[in-house]
Amino acid sequence: MPGCRRRAGRCDIDHGHPFADGGPTACANLCCLCRRHHRIKTFARGWSFSLLDDGRLVVRTPSGVSRTTRPPGWYPDPEPDPPELEELAPPDPLQL
Repeated sequence: MPGCRRRAGRCDIDHGHPFADGGPTACANLCCLCRRHHRIKTFARGWSFSLLDDGRLVVRTPSGVSRTTRPPGWYPDPEPDPPELEELAPPDPLQL
């Protein structure tokens, strides 16, 4: 949350696009919000929270003020696919 000083380790992990509306539980759709800001996002009318593809969180207040934050260490590049099991297994001695 822009301006919030609560450490991420003491926060709630929340879906940017709500899980109930089909939002995936994936790093690209999760953000850390302190309990106060999580409740504002969930229950307060007129607030808008948008988690962008590049990791920025855009918050718009009921009065129209907009603030943007970007988490440190976030890289929007996709994670590589894990190696296939065949690549990890030692060679089969019976097929040599």
